[in-house]
Amino acid sequence: MVADQRALSRSVIWLAVIWLAAIISMAVPGLLWWAPWSLLTSLLAVLSGALLFTLPGLAVLRWLHPGPLLWFERLAYAASLSGAIIPFLLLVSEPIGWRWNSLAAWLVMIVFVALALWPVPRIHRPDRGQRCLIGWMVAWLSVAALAVRLFAVRDVPVGLFGDSYHHTIITQLLIDHGGLFQSWQPYAPAVTFTYHYGFHAIAAWWHWLAGIPPTQAVVLVGQVMSGLAAPLLYLLTARLTNSRLTGLWAAVVVGFLSLYPAYYVNWGRYTQLAGQTVLPAVAVAWMELIDGALSPQRSWRSLAAPLALASIASAGLAFSHYRVAILAICFVVTYTLVALGRSGLVGWRTLRRLGGAGILGALGAALLAWPWLWRVQQGQITRMAAQIVTTDVETRNPIALEIIGAAFQYGLFPLAAIGLISLLWRRQSGGLVLALWAGLVWLAANPQLLGLTGQGLITTFAVLIGAYLVVAPAAGAGLLALIRLGVMITKQAQRRLSATMITIQIVAGLVLVGWGAPMQAAMVDYDYQLATPADLKAAAWIREHLPPDAAIFVNGFPAYGGYVYAGSDGGWWLTFLTGRRTNLLPMAVGFEATDPPNTLRLIAEQHQAVQRYPIGSAQAVAALRALGFHYLYNGPAANPSGEYLDPVQIDAAPFYELIYRQDGVSIWRIR
Repeated sequence: MVADQRALSRSVIWLAVIWLAAIISMAVPGLLWWAPWSLLTSLLAVLSGALLFTLPGLAVLRWLHPGPLLWFERLAYAASLSGAIIPFLLLVSEPIGWRWNSLAAWLVMIVFVALALWPVPRIHRPDRGQRCLIGWMVAWLSVAALAVRLFAVRDVPVGLFGDSYHHTIITQLLIDHGGLFQSWQPYAPAVTFTYHYGFHAIAAWWHWLAGIPPTQAVVLVGQVMSGLAAPLLYLLTARLTNSRLTGLWAAVVVGFLSLYPAYYVNWGRYTQLAGQTVLPAVAVAWMELIDGALSPQRSWRSLAAPLALASIASAGLAFSHYRVAILAICFVVTYTLVALGRSGLVGWRTLRRLGGAGILGALGAALLAWPWLWRVQQGQITRMAAQIVTTDVETRNPIALEIIGAAFQYGLFPLAAIGLISLLWRRQSGGLVLALWAGLVWLAANPQLLGLTGQGLITTFAVLIGAYLVVAPAAGAGLLALIRLGVMITKQAQRRLSATMITIQIVAGLVLVGWGAPMQAAMVDYDYQLATPADLKAAAWIREHLPPDAAIFVNGFPAYGGYVYAGSDGGWWLTFLTGRRTNLLPMAVGFEATDPPNTLRLIAEQHQAVQRYPIGSAQAVAALRALGFHYLYNGPAANPSGEYLDPVQIDAAPFYELIYRQDGVSIWRIR
């Protein structure tokens, strides 16, 4: 009987894999031809990436979570934890003057191998039946989601839109300094580095391991993290709902149906994605700690490992994204309240232990992150946050209908509603946690609803594009509820784990994957591409033909209420690509201290001095000369449109000489 079940399970797995490959090949033409060739030509990058996103977490779990954990759940947990551990290594290495390079990175990976495998763990009997089947389904869905996302950016030379520019510069500076740094030279006059750096640390490590240039490392790490949302949402959902089937459907939703986080590639919003990659590890670690503290049978000694794990994960989240840390705090508060309600009447001793565990976990995270938190106060971030919290003013926190629609499109809203109702109807506390977590996060983003200040500390935009953390688990529960209902109505299966139920779910999953895969593969919107291949070609020409001290005026516009100036085409990238000075800085410099301190104001005054006049006028030329600019640059991109540098005006004016024009790029010398 057992042998028959094992044979059936293996047969179902292989049939599902074959059908998944067939459906992906039909839904995304070219993927199955591209993937093997890319694997062969980038074998070192693939292998080192697999190690980078798993080994650090596996090493920590081996010592702090040595108990039974299904292999695919351990891998998912490890992937989330790895995003917390890598930036921590850069932090602890700075005080001792350790500089990272390829050799050092590989040596540490060998240490991680030893920590993950020694002492030799006890071998648990492999899981059979449904758990084994679900594990392989999650694994292959994750591989498919990763492949589709990497295929989508195969022709993207550098990251899209504005955020990608400073992410690339930060990654390059980490590589150049062999770790954390203070000066942003030669790219900007900033003298502090306080920006959350977890994402950039992983991109730099991938460079050290495989030699991937930072321009590509930024894009690839972002896409890998986007693909990892599938196994990570499985992990979080399965733990919250105590249902691996619900977790499997959550993985399908976030991997192939949800617009977010896949759409982040167009904005280069990678640091929020990095934070949301670490968040599942934080949530699972704190759930284990809270449940353990509420269990009268658990001793304080048995809580030591969960305490350490929660502290490490929470500190790593602080390195990855400050606003996502607020989401995590809301989750911990929500889960604690629900866990208390689920436990019924508890004694003062249990409450004291719960409170003590919470305080120790928070203190542990604060102590681990303290060197970085001390560093952060040297920049502008704490001042800006304090101003937001303490200023009692009316601020706009707009809720764009298209953002709401994007977060719930493709029928995710009714599915999520059905899922929440199903979970609550079945008295699953996970449904209550999801609903209350969403509500608490919404209040954190809109404290004015409670008469409080702090609006803008976390924006509704950030909340809505991160809503997949709640929508995917709820929609997964909704899909499972509908399938169960259909089986009950047709009376084709009386047991939840019957072969009919499994077959129906596999077929439904394959249909949804086939429907969603083309959308995910076509996620890149080239309207957000600022630095095009034509700009990269022009940058090579500039390096060869213009002097190193050439100053180039490029298209720029005021962003964030004029606090910083951003670029609208590939000219923004010229400082990084060519080493020549332009009139723009990376936007993240707005969070840092600068030398001189009024750099941002000076940049704004320079733009205003030039842009108050038409570019073809003598006044504009005089202003450009006074500011030391020698050249103008206009690229083929225009986002937003209506750029200041108008080729028609410039060509007609006698003050400029055209020296380069190709594929939409124009460069003029100021006479």
